[in-house]
Amino acid sequence: MPINIFVSFEFDRDNDLRNNFYRQAEEETEHRIRDCSLHESYPDEYWKNKARNAIRPCDVVVVLIGEDTHNAQGVMVETDMARSFGKPIIQVRPQGRPYQGLTRLGDPITWRWSRINAVLDEIASGSR
Repeated sequence: MPINIFVSFEFDRDNDLRNNFYRQAEEETEHRIRDCSLHESYPDEYWKNKARNAIRPCDVVVVLIGEDTHNAQGVMVETDMARSFGKPIIQVRPQGRPYQGLTRLGDPITWRWSRINAVLDEIASGSR
């Protein structure tokens, strides 16, 4: 079953993480992941409406943790929206990086596709 994922990341600093996630997903996961993320930074109400409309139909929100994600206002707004819709949120931290995610969302998982796939499998089966 395909899983629609909204990827939240610090737009101004972590586009490379987003691009790597999707590039790797093409080969590393059996889930057909559709890119629901926005391609612009967090400026105003127009952006918030676009984010809300993109997050609502998604099955999960994945937060890609970069060096300053814990201070990224756009990520905070997107995860608040996801929580209001009851969407599961997972935080993914690149291996070997000491970056901190959003503590209010729980512990991040390491960017290892076996682990990412296990969590996505749980969500797809409805057990998470």
